[in-house]
Amino acid sequence: MNTNTLKKISNNISEDIKIIAEENELYVKQILECDRVIKDAKIHKDLCMDKLKEAMGNHLDARVNNYLLNWSYISYKAQPEKIVPAKEARTIRKSSITIKEI
Repeated sequence: MNTNTLKKISNNISEDIKIIAEENELYVKQILECDRVIKDAKIHKDLCMDKLKEAMGNHLDARVNNYLLNWSYISYKAQPEKIVPAKEARTIRKSSITIKEI
């Protein structure tokens, strides 16, 4: 896609802001709440993982009641240098909506 095509696309896009029905606000609030819950859960998971790593020390395997824990290594083979082919310029629509509270 070249710059002339991009200009044609941008000229066809409506630049005004569409006002959508108020019942859609519920979806916005739910998305923001889900983002908050996911963020909090990730922080909690990372803290729990750190506690388990600290408890395991240098051991690869551990057991807690009915749970087996494994903290092993990943080995990567050496790889030759790669030359990535060039990509054509393009414009695509994002898969998610950015939300900002105003």
